[in-house]
Amino acid sequence: MYNKKLDNNGQSSAELILIVGGLIVIVLFVGSYISNITNTTQENFKKILEKERDFLINMI
Repeated sequence: MYNKKLDNNGQSSAELILIVGGLIVIVLFVGSYISNITNTTQENFKKILEKERDFLINMI
């Protein structure tokens, strides 16, 4: 009639570590993706500004 409870602290800690590790990996991938988009956008703006600058200099 007496139900003995087992200690599952180790299992819950391991699951928590896996969840946190997975979240860290996801955050790193998203950060890398956003950084790549930012760099590409910056390069495109730089090219556009250089073309416009050269166009305006040639007009003068």
